[in-house]
Amino acid sequence: MTKPEDVSLFRFQVIAPLLNLEREPKGTLDRMLQKLSSRTWEHPRRGSVQYSQGAIEHWLYAYRSGGLDALVPQARRDRGSSRVIDEETASRIEELAQGETGLDGPGILKELRADPAFKERVPSLSTLYRFVKAHGLALRAGASIISRDHRAFEFDLAGDCWQMDIMYGPDLPTRKGTRRRTYLFAILDDATRLIAHAQFYFEQHLITLKDALKQAFLKRGLPRRLYMDQGRIFKSRSLLHLAARLGIQLIHTRPYRPQGRAKLERFFGTVRRCFLSRIDCNRLESIDALNRLLFAFVEGEYHIRPHRGIEGETPLDRWVRKSGGIRPIPSDVDLDLLFLDEVTRRVRKDGTIVLDGKAFEPGPHFIGQKVTVRYDPFDLRRIQVFSDRGERIDAFPVDLAGNRRARRLPDTESTPTSQTLRSLQHQAQTFQKEASHE
Repeated sequence: MTKPEDVSLFRFQVIAPLLNLEREPKGTLDRMLQKLSSRTWEHPRRGSVQYSQGAIEHWLYAYRSGGLDALVPQARRDRGSSRVIDEETASRIEELAQGETGLDGPGILKELRADPAFKERVPSLSTLYRFVKAHGLALRAGASIISRDHRAFEFDLAGDCWQMDIMYGPDLPTRKGTRRRTYLFAILDDATRLIAHAQFYFEQHLITLKDALKQAFLKRGLPRRLYMDQGRIFKSRSLLHLAARLGIQLIHTRPYRPQGRAKLERFFGTVRRCFLSRIDCNRLESIDALNRLLFAFVEGEYHIRPHRGIEGETPLDRWVRKSGGIRPIPSDVDLDLLFLDEVTRRVRKDGTIVLDGKAFEPGPHFIGQKVTVRYDPFDLRRIQVFSDRGERIDAFPVDLAGNRRARRLPDTESTPTSQTLRSLQHQAQTFQKEASHE
């Protein structure tokens, strides 16, 4: 069932192109509203929909005044749902329509039915034709209705747009003695070619993506746009939630269109030729050692070397010269809290919970309760534990030696309370009086 927050995140995606029009000529907002109102959107609950200019403008001003919470719809229950073409099916349809042996509508449906992965999601022929028209595709072996126009582009100021992508790195030893593939997460500022952050990780997961973004925000401020591909972690609900809270527009390249990320691909080529080729990865003792060398290369060589793509200027000089677009982190935003991961755990009989293989100790008064845990996966020295009753404590890793010396709390079920003792004393005095009268 679609949650209200899903709808608010969808509405943020609709208005996101309107958030950065301060420096545009007069009348740009009206033109953008007209463009957005003519577009078909995939609503998380109702499928393909279109909105009026007034509705979109209303959401824009609501977001500016109240943030993401102002876009949450009023509680309501819509009956019925529209059948839509999901993202995977859309990518497959585009691939079939524009392949070397382009197919007509019935041919595409036949291919989908023959594929076990799609046979349960085959749309009707009329729905397919509407999709084809909306996305500018041409059936049979022809080019698309709208010719592909790949032009070079560049934003005006630093922070206007960041590009983010992942490159396969070398195999390195882990703490367990095995070797694993590494992944380079890199974030590049479009206008200056400066690297907001780059780091190798062992995992290609949302956790590492968020860590790279957090460090980039802390070093270089907040971008107005974040440009990425169609990868699953780049389209996650968690990333969209972060962007909505910070007012960042997420832009994704269309499937099979890598040309838009050429600047970042060029940086990856530089890393392979000018950095990795000079390192003997077999002599590196850890991924931390590789990252120390990478940071030194980026800051001490790449940022201060003339770049042909920006007319021979260095990325750092251009960043300083075009720094008018940089947005600082708002004073009312706790970035550490915003980037915490959240999971649910049940406290065991010994008053502990296990997180990423490590035991933490919320305390005996939480035993048996289902609690919410918020934590930084890269800093497990402390976690935050929230109970259903709103209680919050900081929990720390279990100290077995300290627990051996700690005094235990009294057993409330077997130890009489002061009220119980007073009651027993009163009963004894009553018995004594009755015995004396007899």
